Amino acid sequence: MLLKSRVSLLKKLGCRYSSLYSPEVILSDENIKRTVAKFSSMKPIRMIAHEPNKRAGVLIPLCLVDGKVAILYTLRAANLKSHRGQVSFPGGMQDVTDRNLEQTALRETEEELGIERSNIEVWGSGNVIVTRLETSVTPVIGQIKGEYLKYDLKVNSSEVEDVFTVPLEDLCKPQNLGYTQFRGAFASMPVFTGGKMRVWGLTALLTYRFLSSLLPHQAYFHNIKYMNPVKHNMRHAIR
Repeated sequence: MLLKSRVSLLKKLGCRYSSLYSPEVILSDENIKRTVAKFSSMKPIRMIAHEPNKRAGVLIPLCLVDGKVAILYTLRAANLKSHRGQVSFPGGMQDVTDRNLEQTALRETEEELGIERSNIEVWGSGNVIVTRLETSVTPVIGQIKGEYLKYDLKVNSSEVEDVFTVPLEDLCKPQNLGYTQFRGAFASMPVFTGGKMRVWGLTALLTYRFLSSLLPHQAYFHNIKYMNPVKHNMRHAIR
């Protein structure tokens, strides 16, 4: 019922709703400051209790595609040891030469996609997400300067199989928003189906937190439900 009422509201809003995603609104100094303040104030997420040894920085890249603001995603190469064939953001493990995790995200983006650091305007960073794989991930928001042109990229095929972008408006359409909950999970996770490939897992979680900071409620609302896992009574099961 909530989804139907929201779709009806969006139809009534018409052009006013579309303008919420316009470059003039999204990329304004006021909205950038508001986004960074909200994104950086979100609580860290810890999926393990102890402090991990591995630290990573990832870039959430905003870009302009045919005059629309979009988010850039990569598809990890099938030969990689971890997360192969999954949709992700450019990024990787911190190197000893990196001054901070912002530098890590920019260096990895340049190595993976050939986008020079000078062509990325960094907005700011968010709090860490500590994964079950014992890695502390710091997200960095960055805007690719100028119009995004895919054929200008120099993709490192040993790390990246594909690159695609999804306009904000497509990401936020109610019919493209879902969630999933793995067996025994402590929470449900967002899923996005509005682009070339389904976005899930950590990448979807970062997308969710970023869009919640970037856009007002009427432009992005993701209804994620959680169901308590069913506990089996082993005594009755044995019978």
